[in-house]
Amino acid sequence: MIILRAARALFGNVDFVSDIAEVVYQHHERLDGSEYPQRLSGAEILIESRILAVSDVVKTMSSHRPYRATLRIEAALAEI
Repeated sequence: MIILRAARALFGNVDFVSDIAEVVYQHHERLDGSEYPQRLSGAEILIESRILAVSDVVKTMSSHRPYRATLRIEAALAEI
C-alpha cells in the first residue's frame, strides 16, 4: 500500500498523468468492495482501474512463480 500511495503522490500533481495516478491507486480495489486502499466497489472503481487489475492478474498468472509452473497466456486468459 505504501507503493500505491507513493505513486499517487508522485504522479498526482503532474497535469497529464494526474488521472493515471488515481487509476494506479484504485487498481487493487475489488468489485465487491472487499479490498484496499479505499474499499470502493462496482462502478465506484474507475473503468481504467478495472482494466489494469485484469491485465495485472493475467500478467501474474502467466509469469513464473516459485510455487507453480508458468501458465501460457492462453490458459491465463481462459481462466479469467
